Amino acid sequence: MKIRNVILPFLLSCCVFVTAAAQKERTDTLRPSVSVHPLSGNGQGMQSFAVKKRPRVAVVLSGGGAKGMAHIGVLKVIERAGIPVDIVTGTSMGSIVGGLYACGWNATELDSIVRKQDWKFLLSDRAEYRSQDLDERKRQNTYILSKTFTLQRHSTEKGGLIEGKNLMKLFRHLTAGYTDSMDFSRLPIPFACVSTDIVDNTEYDWHSGRLPVAMRASMSIPAVFSPVRVGDHVLVDGGLRNNYPVDLARQMGADYVIGATVQDPPRTASDLTTSGNILLQIVDVNCKNKYDENMANTDVLVRVNTKGYTPASFTPAAIDTLIRRGEEGAMAHWGELMALKMRLGLPVGYRPVQRHASAMARHPVNYVDSVQLQRPITTVQGSLAVKFDTEEMVSLQLNGILRPKHSPTKVEATLRLGRRVRADLQVSWIPHHVTTVSMGYTFLHNDAYIYSEGEKAQSLTYNQHHAQLSLLGINLHNFAADLFASWDYYHFNQLLSYSEEEMGDDGLRSAHFYSYHARVRYDSQGPGLFPTKGARFMAEYAYFTDNLVGYNSHAGFSELTAYWLMSFPLSHRLTLCPLLYGRMLFGKEIPMIRSNFIGGMWMGNYVSQQLPFDGFYHLEAVDRQIVAAQLRLQLQLTTNNYINCSFTAGQQAYSPRGLLNHRTMLGGQMGYFYRTILGPIGAVVGYSNVTKQVGAYLQLGFQF
Repeated sequence: MKIRNVILPFLLSCCVFVTAAAQKERTDTLRPSVSVHPLSGNGQGMQSFAVKKRPRVAVVLSGGGAKGMAHIGVLKVIERAGIPVDIVTGTSMGSIVGGLYACGWNATELDSIVRKQDWKFLLSDRAEYRSQDLDERKRQNTYILSKTFTLQRHSTEKGGLIEGKNLMKLFRHLTAGYTDSMDFSRLPIPFACVSTDIVDNTEYDWHSGRLPVAMRASMSIPAVFSPVRVGDHVLVDGGLRNNYPVDLARQMGADYVIGATVQDPPRTASDLTTSGNILLQIVDVNCKNKYDENMANTDVLVRVNTKGYTPASFTPAAIDTLIRRGEEGAMAHWGELMALKMRLGLPVGYRPVQRHASAMARHPVNYVDSVQLQRPITTVQGSLAVKFDTEEMVSLQLNGILRPKHSPTKVEATLRLGRRVRADLQVSWIPHHVTTVSMGYTFLHNDAYIYSEGEKAQSLTYNQHHAQLSLLGINLHNFAADLFASWDYYHFNQLLSYSEEEMGDDGLRSAHFYSYHARVRYDSQGPGLFPTKGARFMAEYAYFTDNLVGYNSHAGFSELTAYWLMSFPLSHRLTLCPLLYGRMLFGKEIPMIRSNFIGGMWMGNYVSQQLPFDGFYHLEAVDRQIVAAQLRLQLQLTTNNYINCSFTAGQQAYSPRGLLNHRTMLGGQMGYFYRTILGPIGAVVGYSNVTKQVGAYLQLGFQF
């Protein structure tokens, strides 16, 4: 789910909501805003805002999504001018920047904080990558959309695609020392922010409560983020009622207001030529409640130029530019700021006392869930994956995981639709967080084209029934080991031959196998398909029989598969990725369906035993023994743009002794990829001395 795509539901919901709001305002008498003072009672906490010897200065920060990063640049200039800040109010992103500033984080520290965040991760409910086991990491690199539902009547996270768990963890960490229910006037800088109560369409002003909850409620985009529920209130983004809360600052005792707004200038008829601009215009017009009045009530108004950016512009380059533009916008008002300082009766060289955030807030954020096994509630996690490529065209995969409360079990179901159809059901028992016992069943329908030296040789259609019992699974951070037994039944439906060489009946006879497996895995690489450091290793040995002991009246056959991928950063943008891999078959008789195949860019792409090879973009049959090495250079052009160049050499033979007696298979390819939240979009072009053809492959989406 691309970040800018989640804004669309927000825009549509705003159009409906604010239209009703406008109608209500025409017919209702003016109602006071809802202000919450649970600790002080009936607003008595406002006594702390008594006027002091000098006039009081408030900073007001508007909403605007990612464009609100510009507020940090404005705060830098206010600090540079030496103007004391006595009150902070904000809405949406303004409440986040303002809330953290009120806790004691200065503008330079806020600049560092927002730049080092992974915003794609924060604006999702994904678990922290390195805290997951290897299977969960694979899921994170497969599905574009994942949502967890709780099976209880009074769930607090209902009503949005994103619960906001990662944002809340960050807010709680950065506001350490101020996370308990409190009067916000007791913060280092008195603070307030705005939400919208969609129960009765009223403004909900936060003067007290839990600070991270208030910040989260103020930026809760309707239909995208789940609303925050406080008693009978259902709270969403405050921008729907008061996107620039100068009036709130005045109520808190502000004599002077320095305001920062990141709203786009009014659009003209010539600007309204796209559906996006039309929707934004409808939202802006209908969300102007109090906006013009509050603008007029601002003493120093900084309008930041955010042209070219949207509320979803969370890329590092966008954040850098927006902060710089905020600083430039505030510097344009330097004379007004210094004149205000004089009206405060402060000398030119005056600098306010430096405030500091809690020492606890300066430690690294821990995004790992504290409860892993014994869950107080039953949860269901649903996931969706979509892929397009030139081999299978369109593929769709749905996944669901049921985790019963108070039970160390997990039930997982997967359905894949496309040229290959797969249905999978697995039940796992997890007596300890590092050990697993499981059993499962998989049905697979495959329609595979088999090539020989680049030419289509056969078309094979079959059904596979697979049952597996995992006797022991161990997961320790980056390492996993498995012992399991399997039963497979292959039913061949059709074979079409496109060459004079035809496959014998023995190779196509429907058959069943009992097999025993031992596998080890290691993965220290980061998320995504473009690692810059770490290693990935897998080795598996399997023994196949048709009667639990032997195969076809003699000893069974064995399979040995292994690969080792490493990533070495040569510079900030250039990475060297060597890969060693191979698969060896041993036994008197090897069924065709368990033969070796190469082709494509991924391990196990069309059949489980498939190995990748540059220059081959289809399923190519090879001999019993194959070993290969690949050397790949990965160049990161910009944040999301990559160029890959790779070269592969391999040997194949009937037996290990003959590996060096055959012609070396060579292949090379070059590709371009653009990284998106939907998965990589890219294309590769390659050549092999076996196919003697230039081949190409196009893919959109994660591999599955």
